[in-house]
Amino acid sequence: MGQEVVSEKKFPQKEANRITHILDTALPEHIRFPVDVEMVAKELTPSFSQDPITAVNGGSMGNSVDGMLVKHDSKDEWAIFYNTDVVHPGRTNFTKAHELGHYMVHRQSLSKTKFQCGEKDMLDENQQGIDIEAEANAFAANLLMPNNDFRAQAEGQKFSIDLMKHCADRYGVSLTAAVLKWLDFTKKRAIGLLSEEGFMHWSKSSNSAFRSGRYFATKQDCVEVPEFSLAAQEQYSIEARNGVRHGPGIWFPGEEVIEHSIYSEEYGKTLTILVLDDAGGYSDPDDFNEDDELLTDSYTNFINNGQNPY
Repeated sequence: MGQEVVSEKKFPQKEANRITHILDTALPEHIRFPVDVEMVAKELTPSFSQDPITAVNGGSMGNSVDGMLVKHDSKDEWAIFYNTDVVHPGRTNFTKAHELGHYMVHRQSLSKTKFQCGEKDMLDENQQGIDIEAEANAFAANLLMPNNDFRAQAEGQKFSIDLMKHCADRYGVSLTAAVLKWLDFTKKRAIGLLSEEGFMHWSKSSNSAFRSGRYFATKQDCVEVPEFSLAAQEQYSIEARNGVRHGPGIWFPGEEVIEHSIYSEEYGKTLTILVLDDAGGYSDPDDFNEDDELLTDSYTNFINNGQNPY
């Protein structure tokens, strides 16, 4: 008496790792990154199932939809569609990987024939109480920025905006996505946040920072950035990028903080990373608990805070 395969719970990180292992084996280093999501979808999914992805197409979808995964009306085939109105390659790349995540993780367990994803959809849970948009984001993050390779880029490196820019360019993702991944890895007490006109949109603490009580409750409260911080000044300067050490009382009472900050005129927002003093290091990327995976993944927290990881 065996169990139905269709009912088996699939974990985003494990599904992403399946593909990562294939790509690591098949591709030489110089063409390994960024991941060609279209190639993965069209060339590898036939080996995973009898209902492969056969098309990845772009088109104008307006402002409400970022991408879709759709099953063919009469064939056992799927297609990914992405919004060409989005002009940032990192966001488009992540959207394609997100839809591939729905294919790998959700198409069988939910028995759906269409997944349509926009900002509103990414904040909603389905009727089964599973946050499938957060799961698809977790898949995308692990596919585009595999743990072993990300660790190789960051291990032994002092945090800097330039290091995060290197990672963003290597993986074809946004600077924010790279910072969120770094916060998942680092053992340093660190906090990432996005602010606009003096107030935080969201913040994300590393595990060690959160455990030491260093976090901002942006979901519950309207949190103002400190008056004398770089974030409040909306700076785009070499000094702000490289980091400025503040004395106690600027960000936290009784504790110094190194603040790295970069202001985007295009969006009118400031991305800030705070690094607090401690021993540092990096966590083991392969040491994760399947049951707790989505509780600790930064992309889950990011979506729950009402933001897309672009």
